[in-house]
Amino acid sequence: MPIHHAPSHTRRQLLQGAAAAGMCASLGAWPALAIAASPAFEAKTLAQVAKALGAKSVTASADVRLNTLDYAENGAAVPVDIGTSLPGVERIALFVEKNPTPLIAVFQPGESVDTALTLHTKMAQTSAVYALVILADGRALFAKKDVKVVLGSCGAVSDIPDNVDAKRATEPTRIRVQIQGESALVRMRMAHEMESGQRKNAAGKLVPAWHIDQLTVQLNGKPVLTADWGPGVSRNPYLQFTLKKAKAGEKLTVVWRDNKGALRSDDQLLV
Repeated sequence: MPIHHAPSHTRRQLLQGAAAAGMCASLGAWPALAIAASPAFEAKTLAQVAKALGAKSVTASADVRLNTLDYAENGAAVPVDIGTSLPGVERIALFVEKNPTPLIAVFQPGESVDTALTLHTKMAQTSAVYALVILADGRALFAKKDVKVVLGSCGAVSDIPDNVDAKRATEPTRIRVQIQGESALVRMRMAHEMESGQRKNAAGKLVPAWHIDQLTVQLNGKPVLTADWGPGVSRNPYLQFTLKKAKAGEKLTVVWRDNKGALRSDDQLLV
């Protein structure tokens, strides 16, 4: 389906913005990334998301891989694998059609990262799940899968007080790196409540949205992967991806910021 599009950004521009973000994180400030993803998180359809991210057209494609559950007992954490072997990938996005905020995450992979990743998402109910890949030529390609959900992510009672400004101290991001020849498989789990703004606590009060909204991963101080996240990413977010080239002794840094302004940075030496 053809769509009108906003100005696009090159991969280099995206990662230059991420580098600035990473530098400012240590100074207690986080500028907007080169891509303004917030309008995309307000979109309710896949076509609207693609337009907000600068795509010229949206079509289904067998070149986009999407693997997830057929049947989810609990929608609080549904693993999703997205990937493609196509060249010129600018962004990779995850979209859950029936979620209150359908756009889950937008990733901007650098040239040193394989264009395949795993993320755990919340699902409020049975829904179509989409993997969206936006290419440098303006095409947006997608794969779709229907997932049946028994217990939606909004059903559980939150243990967070309604005033999330009294937030808990952040804990270190757990990072595991497995070197495989010249490449390295990276797995990480960030400690964060990731409240969607849809749940109530034990007192019956609605807990405001409180979630990581920006993430950058650096190798030896240079950004290799950046992301914008909405409230649909699962609690204690899990992320997996592969570095195309990596060797022992290099330093991997993970920096995140949440929508309440909290910042965290953690390092891991590759061994």
